[in-house]
Amino acid sequence: MLKNIDLAKGNRAAVILIMVLAIIASSRLTLAAQNTGAVTGIVKNTSGETVAGAFVKVSNADLGLTFMVVSREQGQYSTPPLLPGMYTVEGIGGGYQSNPAGPVEVRSGQKARRDLVLDAPRKITPPVKRMTSADYAPLMPEGDGKTLLASRCVLCHGLERIVPTRKTREEWQETVETMRGYMQDHRVPLSDQERDVMVDYAAEHFGPDTPLLRRETDPAPDSNRHLPRTLLQGAEAQYVAMEFNLQPGVTPHDIAVDSQGIAWVSERTGHIGRYDPNSLTYTRFASPSGKFPFRLNAVAVDPQGHVWAMDNGFNTRMVHFNPNSREFNTYDIPPPPPPSSGRSGINTIRFLDGNVWGTGITSSRIVKLDPSTGKVTEYPVPKGSHPYGMAVGGENTIWYAAQYFDEVIRLDPSTGQLSRYKVPTPRSDLRRMAADAEGNLWVGAHEAGKLMKVDYRTGEVTEYPTPTEDSGPYSVDVDTKRNLIWTGEHYADKIGRFEPRTGSFVEFPLPNAGSDMRRIEIDRSHPNRVWWSGSGADRIGYIEVIE
Repeated sequence: MLKNIDLAKGNRAAVILIMVLAIIASSRLTLAAQNTGAVTGIVKNTSGETVAGAFVKVSNADLGLTFMVVSREQGQYSTPPLLPGMYTVEGIGGGYQSNPAGPVEVRSGQKARRDLVLDAPRKITPPVKRMTSADYAPLMPEGDGKTLLASRCVLCHGLERIVPTRKTREEWQETVETMRGYMQDHRVPLSDQERDVMVDYAAEHFGPDTPLLRRETDPAPDSNRHLPRTLLQGAEAQYVAMEFNLQPGVTPHDIAVDSQGIAWVSERTGHIGRYDPNSLTYTRFASPSGKFPFRLNAVAVDPQGHVWAMDNGFNTRMVHFNPNSREFNTYDIPPPPPPSSGRSGINTIRFLDGNVWGTGITSSRIVKLDPSTGKVTEYPVPKGSHPYGMAVGGENTIWYAAQYFDEVIRLDPSTGQLSRYKVPTPRSDLRRMAADAEGNLWVGAHEAGKLMKVDYRTGEVTEYPTPTEDSGPYSVDVDTKRNLIWTGEHYADKIGRFEPRTGSFVEFPLPNAGSDMRRIEIDRSHPNRVWWSGSGADRIGYIEVIE
């Protein structure tokens, strides 16, 4: 069964042949998907009573595919269409779960049945307290490198970005050089000697073969630890979730959705991925090589359905992909001047008046690319502010989130003038943002655990905490037709939906904990479907509300 198609660079005729074969294969899979099977059944408790509001996870390891549904009245459940294969089925509801059972075979055009009994006490996993710098510092070996890391890294973030990470010496060298640019922006220069001390320490103690540090109180991994311990009711029970495992190491940084409901992924490997939810297949397109290794980051789909991604390594270029012709174009973005890291660091891409806009997180600037001429216009922003998310707000103004300044800032494209608005909570760690139907801005406050609304007319900021404490709102998107605000809760492994009119929040858990969800985006062709990408877990997926 074909799951991944990789269109690599090479001879043009060979590439065309591969494309044709891929299209044929994809067409066959689409036809097969129209004649797929499903898994259905009834969930009961040990007394034989039917159970509504329980989770049912159906997975195929070979396909890398998991669907999670919720049992309805009379305990009935049914999955979306599934490709033929062997699937494991697991039930979780309240304080119980089903005992392991053999796989069930799904055949084309048939429904397989698997009834479940919640007869095993659910594993009790205590809530995991997210580790902070104060938790990590005692676990670090003593040395000058520790002193430097503990004093300099916390200018922008905590030790949680350093201690759990495992990299080669070359990768740590690159990381410290990037950090050096940030420190310069904060007017805390790092000497060559100090840089070498930090690299030596990190390479010795946090190399690829170093075991991960854990506290004795850390529980064993539990993929269901984020699921509620009560049966679901009402709106929270009306959804289905999908998860797809990519090849290990592709690192899907961002995800975007076109008008046909196709999800596009920027892989750090330099590929642009395409996931078709109808055929349940993932296709990879290799972008043109550059002078330096790839580091694809932001991705977005423009109004014409073309895909844009940012190569954030030392290539400093935007990559444009036409899905119809399968052709690539690249546009050079001027690297920032010394003493910055030399990377453009474009984290978010947006479109306005035919231009492509991006936030330069490591270069303290906003950039605008005119694709018709290749001209790049730069708008300088305050040093050290770390511009992160971006949105087009009311009256066609550009807004961005200053991650390290706790500010949401409006940029007038015609004058370059900045209007800065402080958020109430210090060290909020502002990330991605979006505009609602009225042009107001919504931003995820990652560390504050809140959604923040900024009135585009007055700059007034209103905070809304998520129901799950310390949920880590990372990215935001808005269903502008119904004015529903969606947020990806990074730490909680949930996607939240907020309705400003009523002030109500609903949270929808992903199929598995540890998904490292960073970016979300609504499928405008199916606005109840919200896609997500999990960078560190090599996963993508969606949740879809059933109405």
